[in-house]
Amino acid sequence: MSTRSIAVSTVVFDGYPIDTAFSEIAKLGIGVVEPAFIRGYMTFDESDFEDAAQAVMRQKLSDHGLSAVAISAHMDSGHAEAEAMLARRIRFAAAIGARYMITNSTTVERESHLRKVIDASLRLAERCGIIMALENPGLGATDLMHDAEAGAALVQSFNSPWLRFNYDTANSLTCSEGTIDPVADIHHALPLATHVHLKDCVHLPDRWQFTAIGQGEINSERLLQILSAHPQMPLTIELPLSLLRYVGREPARNPQPLPLSDITRAISQSWAFVTSGLAAAPTAQK
Repeated sequence: MSTRSIAVSTVVFDGYPIDTAFSEIAKLGIGVVEPAFIRGYMTFDESDFEDAAQAVMRQKLSDHGLSAVAISAHMDSGHAEAEAMLARRIRFAAAIGARYMITNSTTVERESHLRKVIDASLRLAERCGIIMALENPGLGATDLMHDAEAGAALVQSFNSPWLRFNYDTANSLTCSEGTIDPVADIHHALPLATHVHLKDCVHLPDRWQFTAIGQGEINSERLLQILSAHPQMPLTIELPLSLLRYVGREPARNPQPLPLSDITRAISQSWAFVTSGLAAAPTAQK
């Protein structure tokens, strides 16, 4: 029997308190959440990772009967203050009982600084028992992880069990403006992947529109067949439905939160698609 963890990211509840997100997810009978701290997707600051915030998050998870296997704590790991920022995120993940801390790499011109930051951060990650998972970006042709092959090469170069790949299925599509097929791209990531974000989207004339899993143009059924051969790989359903990702531009947030009924419907549809797709897939499928 598979012990796979499937979580729902709180990113879909942008504009609502975290208690609302946890309550609505728990009502759906889902027991694992991925707290999301993604700049441009939602409002937060560095104080949200401090000791007091760790205790609050830990208590809220407990109150709602939830657990967190991973957190999304995205940032530019080539930033001048990246070492201190990553340390806060690693400690936060450990404090709430997560196993993975998902974040971003950096641009090509900042690679030298990134390597110093990652080397230092990996020592703390090991002490805390947290695996850092670098994610392929949704925008950034000059990013060191602009596709799965480049991302795998970067992760492999550190040769550490505490640094792995978080593959995001829709990011490969939007970053390449539709020229990369996630079904083909994911094979480059899987040897070094420790976690996967499941996202879906459609390409409109001026932007990418995120959808429930299985309702966009990504062949999510085929991706689930591929992932069925990796039954221990944790997955997170990530639905940034209120995000406006215009072609070639930084994402923008819809100023109005989505109705809770729309959010819970998208989660339920996505959950049903993912769980049924995994159950139906032949486990030997490569």
